[in-house]
Amino acid sequence: MKLDLLKTLVESPLSRRDFAKKMGITAGGLVGASMLGSTLLGGVTKAAAQQSSAAATPSATVTDADILNFALNLEYLEAEFYTFATYGVGIVQNGVIPASAESGPTTGGHKVPNIMSSPVAYIAGDIRKDEQSHVKFLRSALGSAAVKKPTINLNALGIGFGSWEEFMILARAFEDVGSSAYTGAAPLISSKTYLEAAARILATEAQHSGAIRTHIIDRGIKCKPVDSVDVVPTTSTIFFTDNMGLTIPRTTRQVLNIVYAGGTTKGGFYPDGMNGTIK
Repeated sequence: MKLDLLKTLVESPLSRRDFAKKMGITAGGLVGASMLGSTLLGGVTKAAAQQSSAAATPSATVTDADILNFALNLEYLEAEFYTFATYGVGIVQNGVIPASAESGPTTGGHKVPNIMSSPVAYIAGDIRKDEQSHVKFLRSALGSAAVKKPTINLNALGIGFGSWEEFMILARAFEDVGSSAYTGAAPLISSKTYLEAAARILATEAQHSGAIRTHIIDRGIKCKPVDSVDVVPTTSTIFFTDNMGLTIPRTTRQVLNIVYAGGTTKGGFYPDGMNGTIK
């Protein structure tokens, strides 16, 4: 699919340069855009704060590698979550990545009680496999440019590991945020090879999201919105889509607001922030 068509579908900025101007992206990271008031699952509430969006023309544009590394940070988080929830260890201990590929530890995770005998065992196991594969896939695509796994706190919200229902609530949030992050970033990628990689992962994340949302609705599990654009799963809002039936995109700033639990440069699931340019 051509880049201009993708841009039209998700109503994204008209060019990488325009996007960078609007978001204030430089080699130092991201500034600009309004902070969202709510945090993931309503675990913590922060007052909305404004940041300047009047940054000058950035000194360096965001590269395809920067965008894929942003995605890799998210995949590290998801892979750690599913691996700890089902195996009780992280992706280093499980052999997904070597110890040299992390810049900080992962804490707060453990095996979910009776997860592998629960009604969602097959989903948990298969998504774990996919998320581990996504980490390997992106690291391979990026080669020496791949960032290391950052410090991760899986217990940032105190939910996700107490029961399989808690597991599903946090999994729903991760999968919907992941889908929206890839949707928002896809039009910014110029390399067809990198765009294909991102598109294929997006399709998988969307399948995960649909399966999890359906189970949540069928089991009567209640979810809270992660931000102002979220669509929680109910019998009348089954999928994470807008009124045109399209997956809702999020900017990198919106994604960071969620995973940092309202922090601007770090916090939440990333106590020391993400690794890479977009952070």
